[in-house]
Amino acid sequence: MEDIKKDWYLLYCKGKEELRALMNLENQGYESFFPTMKVEKKVRNKLTCIDVVMFPNYLFVEIDKDTANFNSIRSTRGVIDFVKCGANYTKVPTALVEALKVKQSCRDKSAKEVKVYSEGEKVIIQDGPFKGMEAIYQCKDGLERSVLLINLIHNVTTLCIPNAEIKSK
Repeated sequence: MEDIKKDWYLLYCKGKEELRALMNLENQGYESFFPTMKVEKKVRNKLTCIDVVMFPNYLFVEIDKDTANFNSIRSTRGVIDFVKCGANYTKVPTALVEALKVKQSCRDKSAKEVKVYSEGEKVIIQDGPFKGMEAIYQCKDGLERSVLLINLIHNVTTLCIPNAEIKSK
């Protein structure tokens, strides 16, 4: 059986049409990817978490250069052209794309598993220099951190700590 060698290439897309290009490329049978990240923004005086494209107007596509129809990919709705260096199409290292995919899937998974603590709830710090200490949850501090009260040498202190490092008592 012949081993098919696919490489990742970088596409330049029309403004805010990365998702359209992604869907059209996948309809043609090409694997494509554009990384996003969660950002907390204030919308109508309320904090909300939204996905933001990490590399606006750019999309990764995995193709076999020997069998792929580059004209078809270039003509896909939402796509402007391949990113080129001189006359050559820009290849992206497979390890880089895979690392971005892993980071995004871990982030998406952890966002779903975030425990919501209530103010005054007792928690235990699981990692870091305060490992094993009991604390009192105060409030969240962004997407990935929380404000806790801990008792250090008979003095109550406020501490900001990653959410992954605390659990309910």
